[in-house]
Amino acid sequence: MERKSDHATVNRIYDEFDPIFNWKTEQGFETLTIYLPGFRKEQLKVQVTTTRKVRVMGERPAGANKWIRFRKEFPIQANIDVDSIGAKFEGANLVVKLPRLPMGKQTSPMGTTAKPPPVPKETEKVQPTKDKEAGVEKHADKAQLPKPSREEETKRDEKEKALKETEKENVCDGVKQGYRRNVNAYKENLGGYVALMKNNQKAITLGMVAPAAAVLLLSLGFYAGQMFTS
Repeated sequence: MERKSDHATVNRIYDEFDPIFNWKTEQGFETLTIYLPGFRKEQLKVQVTTTRKVRVMGERPAGANKWIRFRKEFPIQANIDVDSIGAKFEGANLVVKLPRLPMGKQTSPMGTTAKPPPVPKETEKVQPTKDKEAGVEKHADKAQLPKPSREEETKRDEKEKALKETEKENVCDGVKQGYRRNVNAYKENLGGYVALMKNNQKAITLGMVAPAAAVLLLSLGFYAGQMFTS
């Protein structure tokens, strides 16, 4: 009898079946419903793997040495209690209940309890007081600015005096040059004015001599006329 059953199993022709399923979130658990028409309860297997997956598989005869089979795996979320997972076959639907863990007891995908990451503590920043800052600045100034020697001070004073003298000379040269320009311009204006006065004097003298000569001639003519008439 066993040989006949083994021979029948080898000669089976399988058709792969991809069932329809859906997830539903309810209060306190997740529900996985798989639609399996034509299957019976004893033809199905539900397992929870070590990799946190729900494995559902089954096979049934379809006549004439043909069989229909399927195999599906569904990942389990981290907030699911794998020890309380249950399955129930109702009509043509396989309903798998996956209860959720309480808050704070979620597990990692490998089954170990996942601890929440540590919250980093904020380090207090100590701000220096004003007195300390002033003291640091004073020390820094002292360290960065050493006192000059007497020779350096005398050399610096001599350089400053030389610079002041050169500035004064430059100012005097500028004033002298400006004064010379003004004098030359004044001379040019004065020469033009003198030439203009000379030309005006000639015109004035000619204008005064001509009328005087005319008056003199008239007076001489009048006097001569009086002498001849008398």
